[in-house]
Amino acid sequence: MHVHLPALARLRDRGEIALAVICDIDRERAALARRRFGFSEDSGDGLAALERSDIDAVYIFGSAQLHYEYGLVALERGKHLFVEKPIAPSYAQAATLAEVAKRHGLIAAAGLNRRFFRSLTEVREHAGRTGWRLAEAVFHKAEFGNRPPFGAKTWLSANGIHVLDALLFMMGGLPDTVTAMAGDSAETTPSVFSAIMRWRDGAQGVFLCNNSAGSRREEYVFHSQGETYSVDADGLTIQKGTASTRRSLPSIGDGFDAEHDAFLQAIRTGVEPLHSVAAIAPSMFLAELIEMGYSGRVELPPTTVHRPAAPAVSKPNSILIAHSPELQPQLARLLQKYRLVSLDGLNQTAGERPDIVAAVLGRGSLPLTREVLGRLPRLHVVGIMALSLTRHEPEFLLARGITVVNASAAYANSVAEFALGLTILARRRAFASHAVMRAGGWGTDPGASGLKGLLHRYARRARPALRAAGLEPIGLNLWRKTAVAKSTGAKTTASIPRELQGAAVGLLGWGENARVFAAHLLRLGARVLVYSEHARLEDIRAAGAFPVTLGEALAADIVSLHRGLTASTRHFLGAPELSKLRPGTVLINIARGALIEPRALLGRLRQGDVFACLDTYEEEPLAASDPLRSLPNVFLTAHIAGGSKDMHAAAADEVVSKVISYLDGDPTASISVERLRTMT
Repeated sequence: MHVHLPALARLRDRGEIALAVICDIDRERAALARRRFGFSEDSGDGLAALERSDIDAVYIFGSAQLHYEYGLVALERGKHLFVEKPIAPSYAQAATLAEVAKRHGLIAAAGLNRRFFRSLTEVREHAGRTGWRLAEAVFHKAEFGNRPPFGAKTWLSANGIHVLDALLFMMGGLPDTVTAMAGDSAETTPSVFSAIMRWRDGAQGVFLCNNSAGSRREEYVFHSQGETYSVDADGLTIQKGTASTRRSLPSIGDGFDAEHDAFLQAIRTGVEPLHSVAAIAPSMFLAELIEMGYSGRVELPPTTVHRPAAPAVSKPNSILIAHSPELQPQLARLLQKYRLVSLDGLNQTAGERPDIVAAVLGRGSLPLTREVLGRLPRLHVVGIMALSLTRHEPEFLLARGITVVNASAAYANSVAEFALGLTILARRRAFASHAVMRAGGWGTDPGASGLKGLLHRYARRARPALRAAGLEPIGLNLWRKTAVAKSTGAKTTASIPRELQGAAVGLLGWGENARVFAAHLLRLGARVLVYSEHARLEDIRAAGAFPVTLGEALAADIVSLHRGLTASTRHFLGAPELSKLRPGTVLINIARGALIEPRALLGRLRQGDVFACLDTYEEEPLAASDPLRSLPNVFLTAHIAGGSKDMHAAAADEVVSKVISYLDGDPTASISVERLRTMT
């Protein structure tokens, strides 16, 4: 939106194109772009737009899979095509786009953002037919810890591909041989790449690409006998012997407008542009070799055109999408078999939609209304990117024969990881030690407060002087007889650090996150005791845990809540139950705050002999004046056990995977009526 659409608007202002319609599954974003850049219409259905006879050229900016799937449809419908990088998920698919465009006599081009287009063009023209003998291409970017976007395999195909393509553009095509290295032993997805290349005429090239660098750097250097041409962000430097010439050719914006101008010129003349998909596809093939650390000869495989069995636009089945940002990378997985329909797009049409067979509801999406459901007679499955389903009326969906799936595993993994961290740190009394250190002390025991604490600190400071005077034994004897010493001299049970190995952990509830948490605990040598009113005893035993009564679970070293909140479980832990907690127990609540009666919890914690880690509360946010905030034996977090960015991405992947599995007829874990009774 921020780069290509302004370029298109400038072309419209020059009278070279008309901006007919902008499409996005997110209709709000589409409407914003329509108003900002002056499109005539906006739509949530890109495939329908490809059917329009008044559209001659299509620009697609999305994931690699979207470029390929929608790009094929555009070409089959007689539209010229412009896609952003990565062109397609693979070289083979990019070659298919190029072949289909050629068969229909159409132009298919790609936006690789040759940032130094003017500089590189001048250097290329200067080389003429003799070419360069040695070339260096460097591209570094600060993407450490970030995942490759746009459905790309690595950061090389997601971003660095344009530099590799520029190198081949300058050297006249693919090298004859390559020796490449990718990543290191610690990387599951390589982010650092290097390659040495040799062309048939003996010319050599070096390519370096580091996407875990501290800053962005893009440079090109070309050498021939007695001269060197260097291209960087500021321009072109020409060196011949001791003479040096510098030309200022700023790179910002250079390339984008040129690529769009060349695309339109190619449409008018029928001559493929330098950045055609056919010209760029070989760079993708070389990138794939480098990504695998290949060494050897470089030979393009025979072109095998992968034509879809039927044009995507005529797919009989659709999936309704209530969008969220996390779903965007996953939607491409649906494109091969299904047409995507936005909720706004559905609301703008009348009558029944028998083509819609599934719905995927993103994080924070509103529930499907009964009026909407009444228009979807063939809706078979609803995937909800959430753990709690109450707002979506799952009972009503199940009663209509609709299968419901959610992101149970993604949430369970995230919550169980958080619970394990709390368990280890609380068991070691790390949170108490943190408070002591903040107050200038040492250890895990906060000691006494008030007058008793003051007297204890004075006595501790006087001890060195008594020792120097030879009076320490007498002073210690007198101190041990005082009431202050008796109340502050010994560590409390709640402040003694202990290990998790060998500890008994009582889990109240046996849902998905409890099972994952139990697996973590068992691997670390803890004994897991499970209290559940609904789980089968054999399931608990099969997991390596022990089914126990509520009283036995409450008597464990660590007690962790994993129940859903229902009318029967609200305040199920009151004063009688909390009194069963033994001194030194760690109490963890990452489930629902209302599972524990608040006054009973406060009263038990004020005794000071147990430690609590609380992430959820009956009233959220927790009031600033709530007495829980001032208790030294409580560690508080703001309902963050299941809210990480990584978890939301995993939840989107899980829900889409479950919907695909269901539609493919594969076994899929779904929500049952029985399961709903125990869920929040």
